[in-house]
Amino acid sequence: MMSGSSKIFPAITFVLPESTAMKATLYQPGPALSRYVDNYMIVDIDWTRDLQEYAVWRLIPFGQTTMLFLFGDPHQYSLLGPQEGMQDTARAFLVGQLTRPIWLKFSGHTRLFKIQFRSAGIRQLLPFNMQELTNVASLELDSIWGNPVQQLLEKLYEAPTDPARVNEVDQFLLQRLSPASNLVDYVDYTIHQLINNGGNLSIQSLEKQLGISSRQLERLFRAKVGLPPKELGRIIRLNQAISRLRQDSSISLFQLSHAAGYFDQAHFSRDFKNIAGVAPSKLFSASASELFVTNGKCFVA
Repeated sequence: MMSGSSKIFPAITFVLPESTAMKATLYQPGPALSRYVDNYMIVDIDWTRDLQEYAVWRLIPFGQTTMLFLFGDPHQYSLLGPQEGMQDTARAFLVGQLTRPIWLKFSGHTRLFKIQFRSAGIRQLLPFNMQELTNVASLELDSIWGNPVQQLLEKLYEAPTDPARVNEVDQFLLQRLSPASNLVDYVDYTIHQLINNGGNLSIQSLEKQLGISSRQLERLFRAKVGLPPKELGRIIRLNQAISRLRQDSSISLFQLSHAAGYFDQAHFSRDFKNIAGVAPSKLFSASASELFVTNGKCFVA
């Protein structure tokens, strides 16, 4: 079991579309957790301040799992659409790997702490086959860890500062972290290669490097990540395309599909719509009442 205090890294603050009432601040975990946790985000949004035009978010799959701790008002979610079958989330819950969007609906005063795990990082905390959690939108953490979850929520609510909240979450995770292995991790290596190649990677090409078959690698991916490597690569490609589209909304779909590594625009548009739930040409022309959330931390109005 790992212990000890961890260093708080500098925060990055996102102010959401032209409003000081919508704030999301990114923190990096301490060194002992950085192999498993991508980032922390603390969100503080007062929806009573005439912000209802942004109260529905579409969360687009991005290849990572998330834990959320709500120490403000709760929100609702749906896998079907913003008007379909909205359900209340728990106060502390896990969102598994996604292959389709989730819609989130907020009200009151949102205050939450989000833990963004690296693609295979959460397996150091949970003894599950991660494929069982794919497209699970709200798994209550109480059912995994019991009363310490409620104790952490109370500490997050009472903490005087956000850096103090980061310390509380660091300690909570460190106490539950399984010992790290020094063995070469086939999954981590493949994820690294997928990211470095923008999701465009022939898994068969890794067989000789890794010394295992692509079928064995896929089984490991499903257990540790929740997705096969080919699906994760598709999601990485999509998110890089969205980031590029966000930077240059005038880019043509032909240019965008080529930059994403697709042979033709039709296959790109099909994958984009299957994963994001909307055609790439519609991303910026959608109603202003829906905010797109990509890469776990980028906001597109």
